[in-house]
Amino acid sequence: SLMMMSLPPRVRKLVVTKYSPKFREATALVEVPLDVTSLSDDFIVVRNIYTGINASDINWTNGKYPPRLDPPYDCGFEAVGTVAWMGKDVVGMKVGDVVGYTGINCFSEYAPVMYKQVFVIPAPVPPLPNIIPLLVSGLTASIALEQIGEMKQKDKEGASFKQERVLVTAAAGGTGQFAVQLAKLAGHFVIGTCGDESKVALLKRLGCDRVINYKTEKLHEVLRNEFPEGINLVYESVGGDTYEACLSNLAVRGRLVVIGMVGSYQDGSAFSRSGSGSQAPVGMKLLAKSASVRGFLLTQFQRHMRSHFQRLLALLQAGNLQTVVDKTQFMGLEQVADAVDYLYSAKNQGKVVVQLTKEARTLTSKL
Repeated sequence: SLMMMSLPPRVRKLVVTKYSPKFREATALVEVPLDVTSLSDDFIVVRNIYTGINASDINWTNGKYPPRLDPPYDCGFEAVGTVAWMGKDVVGMKVGDVVGYTGINCFSEYAPVMYKQVFVIPAPVPPLPNIIPLLVSGLTASIALEQIGEMKQKDKEGASFKQERVLVTAAAGGTGQFAVQLAKLAGHFVIGTCGDESKVALLKRLGCDRVINYKTEKLHEVLRNEFPEGINLVYESVGGDTYEACLSNLAVRGRLVVIGMVGSYQDGSAFSRSGSGSQAPVGMKLLAKSASVRGFLLTQFQRHMRSHFQRLLALLQAGNLQTVVDKTQFMGLEQVADAVDYLYSAKNQGKVVVQLTKEARTLTSKL
């Protein structure tokens, strides 16, 4: 059929060949046959055009994230592309549609995906790199703040709304940028941390009320001196001393949401018993303030993804949400490892994105 003609017989993808937090050592670029006859009728094949880099890519290659698979296995958590082929039970989309999706096989040129897992991007289609940050990073911020952080929205609460102090660590990163903007849109006072002056400027542009450059100021001291009442909600992805400072400065009934600990993945300390963080009795710190520390893993919130993605996309299309994509360009599966290394250099501003293939002419004309 016509639908089949554009599919190459063999496609390239990255696979994890051994457990390691060093992405380059853990993965290999392989070529595999693309056999749609083996796919079930509710699958589509997506021609991936862009993919996103996440700090947890190295937890995945290290076999530390559920589900733990035996090598060789696929990798890559998010992609944007076009529908290249559809099984006969697929509804609500057509070949050529732009789609975004999250999964575990996105570092590939073509990927089979169950059609119900993808988000069709309706016109006006934003520039494709700008859709990537909405996937893992945007959904993590949106769902974690609402479901785990219990963040309230001013426009929904009306008179009963209470403004809170919301602290976002690694605020200029892929997901921090959304936590900042969503907390501001919800009507809160937002504090963001980062590690260099150009990121300070970015965070001010995104609406941060107070930006803390942890290279020039001590986070713990700033929080204690400027916010003696404590922080109501923390969106925390750094770990170590940053986490400790947040924990020690929670308000009464404060919530510290742990979405990661990027400082402890490369050396594995995030997973060891003597991991980063002081041995101060956490229980007493929490009890004294009726506070809580809560974890968040996106894959356990599948049923919330579609509604949150639709809201994020609508905010983007209406101009009420910025998606910051780092300006460093990476091209092809060959450069995914470079992009992961770049993310861990802590230089990135916003989301690190890799272009996997050239955009088709028909697509570019629509943008």
